[in-house]
Amino acid sequence: MEETKETNLLKGDNESGRIKEEVLDPVKEKADINSWGYAVGFGTVITFIAGIGHVNSFGLIYNDFINETQSTAKSLTSAHGVFAIMLAIGGIILNSITKRYSLRFGGIIGAVLLTTGSFSTIFITNTNQLPLTFGVLQGIGFGMVVPVCYSTLNHYFRDLINRCWNILTHISWNARNEIRQATKKNTNNALENGNGLENEDLLRAQESNKDSVKTNQKERSKNFFGKIRQKLVEILEFKILKDAVYCNICFGQSFVNFSDLTFFILQPMLLFQYGYDRTQVAMCISICAAADVGGRFALAIISSMFNINTRVLYYTATLLTFLIRLVMLQITQFAWMATVTGALGVLRAWLHVASPLIISNHVPHEDFPGAYALAMLAAGTVNVTFSPLIGLLKDVYQDYVPAFYAITLCCIPCLLFWPIEYVIKTK
Repeated sequence: MEETKETNLLKGDNESGRIKEEVLDPVKEKADINSWGYAVGFGTVITFIAGIGHVNSFGLIYNDFINETQSTAKSLTSAHGVFAIMLAIGGIILNSITKRYSLRFGGIIGAVLLTTGSFSTIFITNTNQLPLTFGVLQGIGFGMVVPVCYSTLNHYFRDLINRCWNILTHISWNARNEIRQATKKNTNNALENGNGLENEDLLRAQESNKDSVKTNQKERSKNFFGKIRQKLVEILEFKILKDAVYCNICFGQSFVNFSDLTFFILQPMLLFQYGYDRTQVAMCISICAAADVGGRFALAIISSMFNINTRVLYYTATLLTFLIRLVMLQITQFAWMATVTGALGVLRAWLHVASPLIISNHVPHEDFPGAYALAMLAAGTVNVTFSPLIGLLKDVYQDYVPAFYAITLCCIPCLLFWPIEYVIKTK
């Protein structure tokens, strides 16, 4: 088979800016990409199953353990609050690691932390230890592994598209280097031409520097903290906090996402309190999961036929979730409970799909990674702050119903402030 020449971007000549060429077999390369791509896809599925696959069944898994050890609901909800904020911290840690090392190295560290947290959970003696094993270790590990999985999938299945963009990036980088060298040369020439005046200025500067030595020493500590602040600003795009609409989006989504996560974690506990057996509880969880998948499938079909406003979709799903949860707290019959749980599963799918799309549609494309990381950090902060309060309500009243009313009320910030924003913008 005749081989064709293809530009290899990884073999660029840094000194001259020329792009070298090497002979590649496109058929063999495509086969390798497909083979490893499927392996990466399978690994991604396993990672998500190990990381968050058990979240909906958390109450079913730990119910007997909580009763035997007489653990509190506060420790259980606190563990998930810590897990939520550690997801965001894990992404920040990965971003820092990849600036010096490879993405693969960061993924290995994340996998080790995730595995260590999962394995150490086997040996806990009460739920008070879950915030460390599940919350910190598994949270940071999963927060590091997920971006690696997404990036790897993108590499294997969109390699040709990325290669075209890399060509443009390589060319623009060489052009930028030439501009910098020319600017530096012109600056040096200008300094040499004004040598006499510069010497006079330097003498004056030396005299003033003697008086400012002590001031500079004090400013060094300020510069250290200033660098940390600058680093955080670069990673999290704090400048976007000036956008009131974005802040309102994050504020509403943080409480809704917290409400969604906590509701489905504690739902098995509520069903056990109603007197359901393990088979019935497991069936409700399965119905919710199947409805979630069905909701995503239905949304994909609907969005292919109609133009859907993702923010309206998210608000509508939140409103219906709020109302259906209130209905759920008034019923105990299994048939009705299974039906309501299925409806909540569909709405949950719509919330999860629309959540990142709302931010991506609002902010510029280049600001999305930082804006989404900041949104995750906000959601984690809400989780770690309010999760213990939900568990405390159950422990105080010895009843899950008050805790579920509080969880449902967490949808109100979105339901209240988003229409207020709409009214203000339309005036």
